[in-house]
Amino acid sequence: MQDLTAKLCLGTVQFGMKYGVKNELGRQPTDEEAFSVLDAALAAGITDFDTARAYGTAEELLGRFGLAEKGAHIVSKLHPDTADREEAVLSELHESLQSLRAKKIFCYMLHRAGDLQKSGIMVGLNKAKALGLTETIGVSIYEPEEAMEAALHPLVDVIQIPYNVLDQRLDACGFFLQAAKNGKRVYARSAFLQGLLLMSPQEAEASVSGSGAFVFMFQDIARKEGYMNTEAAMLYVLSHPQIDGVVFGVDTAEQLRENVKILERREEFSSCRKQFRRSFENVPREVVVPSLW
Repeated sequence: MQDLTAKLCLGTVQFGMKYGVKNELGRQPTDEEAFSVLDAALAAGITDFDTARAYGTAEELLGRFGLAEKGAHIVSKLHPDTADREEAVLSELHESLQSLRAKKIFCYMLHRAGDLQKSGIMVGLNKAKALGLTETIGVSIYEPEEAMEAALHPLVDVIQIPYNVLDQRLDACGFFLQAAKNGKRVYARSAFLQGLLLMSPQEAEASVSGSGAFVFMFQDIARKEGYMNTEAAMLYVLSHPQIDGVVFGVDTAEQLRENVKILERREEFSSCRKQFRRSFENVPREVVVPSLW
């Protein structure tokens, strides 16, 4: 079996700010709590970590932990309000590196696809790559049109997409084939749809109008196939052949170990995956796009 641990990328937004509609702690974790999660991730063989300037104090926490010295691949993102100037990009990246206590990172990513059109920002990213401050250039997208633009962009190495069992828009538009053709590395985030898929259907409907019936159907299929909700949601994304990394967030080390244990059930997942593909071809945008909630 392929080592799917290599596909896991620990998201760190929850270390820097309260995040998600189902945050179990109800607050940011302490340094001690966050460090225990990071220790558990490294012990499990996870090497990729996702952070950003806009994630509150997350970069500083990773710096205090010393993540860069432990052989990790760190993905960070340019602050979305950065001016369209080369020097502004380099200044932001230097601040990130200082916070992370790192000499370089694996990927420096745009938070918004619209910044691909900004010449100053793109020159700055290219310069950062040429200087060895980042190994790759990436972009975080939200809509299929942005994903296709990124897949065709010559300067983009890495694309981070929203992807989960309810959201098949990128399969339908041919994004994955285009990205593979152009040698792009694809990371997926939001496998749990910010926790919505793990709520009861009643809770989900109360949080996001129109979502309850879809959450019920997802959980019903998962239960009949013998999977917990977390297992089914993660395995759906992890088993996609053209997704290279899956960004996931946890609040505790125990949650992290539970997520890693899910990988043991990958081989038997194909029939469940096919049912999900058939069942969720046309879920409304209002349900799968968190910015519309």
